[in-house]
Amino acid sequence: MSSRFLRPALFAALFLALSPPVLAADRANEAERIRLSEEMHRLARRSAWQGVEDAFEELVELAERGVPVPASDYLLGAEAARNLGNIQAAWERLVEARKLKPSPEITGRIEAIEANYGRVTLSADSRYVGDTRLAPAEMPFAADQRKAITYAQGRLVAERSFTGMLPAGDYTFGPRSFTVTPGAGPVVVKLTEADGIQKEKGLAFVGPRVDVGPAFTVAGQPSYHEGELHPDGFSGMGARAGVGLELGMHSGFGALVEVGWHGAFGGKPDLAEDPAYEADGSSLNLGFGWLAGTWRTGDFGLALGPVLAAGMAKSTGLSEYCSNQSCPGIDASDPSALQYQTMSGSIVSFGGSLGASIGFLDIGGLQLGAGLQLGAQSDSARLYPWGQLGLTLAPKRSDG
Repeated sequence: MSSRFLRPALFAALFLALSPPVLAADRANEAERIRLSEEMHRLARRSAWQGVEDAFEELVELAERGVPVPASDYLLGAEAARNLGNIQAAWERLVEARKLKPSPEITGRIEAIEANYGRVTLSADSRYVGDTRLAPAEMPFAADQRKAITYAQGRLVAERSFTGMLPAGDYTFGPRSFTVTPGAGPVVVKLTEADGIQKEKGLAFVGPRVDVGPAFTVAGQPSYHEGELHPDGFSGMGARAGVGLELGMHSGFGALVEVGWHGAFGGKPDLAEDPAYEADGSSLNLGFGWLAGTWRTGDFGLALGPVLAAGMAKSTGLSEYCSNQSCPGIDASDPSALQYQTMSGSIVSFGGSLGASIGFLDIGGLQLGAGLQLGAQSDSARLYPWGQLGLTLAPKRSDG
């Protein structure tokens, strides 16, 4: 067979081989279009407009793949968009429907939108700080116009931007005012950093700070070194009180310095087991200094920084280490000597503290609030974690 006849034969064979899958795909797409169209009409009868909108968006995806969508589906999609407040989408779908099936009724609906609505583009720059609410000077009476405003407000909350149509009238968008006029060009309003709240710079406040309240402290088990004698660990309730100075910048950041007293008191051993011994309760008395960085916003504040504490501690009972190892001056064969042995000495510890407070009562230039502080210090022999729930009196932040 000559090449003149062979080439058309090959093309014909290739066409026949590929046609069934292509036709099958077309039939599947058309079946899906019919299903979506029927679903849209079923949902529309129940006024389930969000469901109609979702089904129409799937139809649009089919149209992008070359599946023809009839004018009736575009009209139903326009009705869904109108009921959801998306007037721009309703207008666009009506225009598409008119291209497919021109009619005075469709043209009338398009002209009604153009006579009562105008196009707007509203946005807020990422550096803008302030109000982004959209508010009409007067809420319109017509239900579809009210829905259009509500829809735009929702987009601004979710995305800080809106492009679409709004009913004719006067509006405010954050600090800016604008007017929507049908038939005029689109209104463009962009809120920039200059439109927002201008944060002042420098020192915002300075004043006394007081933290006071009950505290629970744990003197942990000691770490051991050969030839060292350590009392047993203990824990107990006590109190913590500090007074100092706090200053803050308009940015919200600041610093504080505070000095005070930190005490804890543990219970006594049970003397009924051996009345021949006397025993005192455990106690901890420390003076401390706290230097912290702070951050304040509104009534809420945080503080974090190092703590240096020094003082005296007294504890009854030696650690279990002395019953198993040789501790200087202690007869490990006498358990009572271990249980009722009282030791006291000085402590120098270093650590850190995190505090949080929420104000609830303004007192002149100060604010009283509830405070929570957590911290821990170490004297290289043991760890002293603690927590306090009390009151905080601090300078009031007046600029938010």
